[in-house]
Amino acid sequence: MEEMHESHEIWVFTSLVVGFALSFLVAVVPHFNGAFRLEPLVLAAWMLPYLVLSVIAYFMRGPARLRLVLAVVGVHLVTAWIQRGVLGGGDSGLLYSVAFLTTGLLLLFSPQLLGRMEAGPMGSVLKRFTKTD
Repeated sequence: MEEMHESHEIWVFTSLVVGFALSFLVAVVPHFNGAFRLEPLVLAAWMLPYLVLSVIAYFMRGPARLRLVLAVVGVHLVTAWIQRGVLGGGDSGLLYSVAFLTTGLLLLFSPQLLGRMEAGPMGSVLKRFTKTD
């Protein structure tokens, strides 16, 4: 039983470390004089989904946990690539809005991610769509 508990702690720790490292990489931007500067609001905004993810990952079981962590990391990387690479790296609401949207969706669908399809705020909506007659 203790080995299973340690496995959950490793997932929490791994998702937090990966998330905080990616958040730091996104928050450090080049400055016009050749130096780099840290944007603390971007750092805080992108740490928030990983804090929620670590709590959800602790209670999840099986391969769904890995898929969820990879999905959040993928959303993070695609958003950072679009903002910094495609759009040129200016201050935009894209980084903030996607971070808060990811956090909101994780919170909204947390009962369904944990296997309780009829619980939570989205339970009645999902019950309608997954209804089998």
